[in-house]
Amino acid sequence: MRTISRSRNTGFTLVELMVVLVIAGILAAIAYPAYTGHMQRSRRSDAIAALTAVMQAQERYRGNQSQYATSLVDINVDVSKVASHYQLSLTGVGNPPSFTSGYVVTATPLSTSPQATDIACKTLTMSMEGATPTYKSTGDPGNSGSDSDTSSLCWPK
Repeated sequence: MRTISRSRNTGFTLVELMVVLVIAGILAAIAYPAYTGHMQRSRRSDAIAALTAVMQAQERYRGNQSQYATSLVDINVDVSKVASHYQLSLTGVGNPPSFTSGYVVTATPLSTSPQATDIACKTLTMSMEGATPTYKSTGDPGNSGSDSDTSSLCWPK
């Protein structure tokens, strides 16, 4: 007795491939916004760490001098980790601004960085006046067109 064997084509049908593509598209649509949000929070944490490093370096500088440093170069702080996403600036406190009793250090996202789309925490500010540090941030989390105090959203508790 002779058996006839059918040759069977193995592979995927077009319908199966389309189902896989649809599933991959749905997963990508969910995962990509979560990933970008996580990266923004990560870069924001790097900026907060840089502001904290400036504060610590300022206190070391003040321990040896009669006033706080007037530039980031004077205190030798490495801000290379945040330099591609934030610009750090250092100003004195009071009117006229003076570095005798305190300073304000601000991290502002660069317009060329993906961090520029972080509308909740547009600026991160740490100020030291006397012996009291203050942490602030401004942003527009509701996308209303006007910035407000978002310190509770941006600074860790």
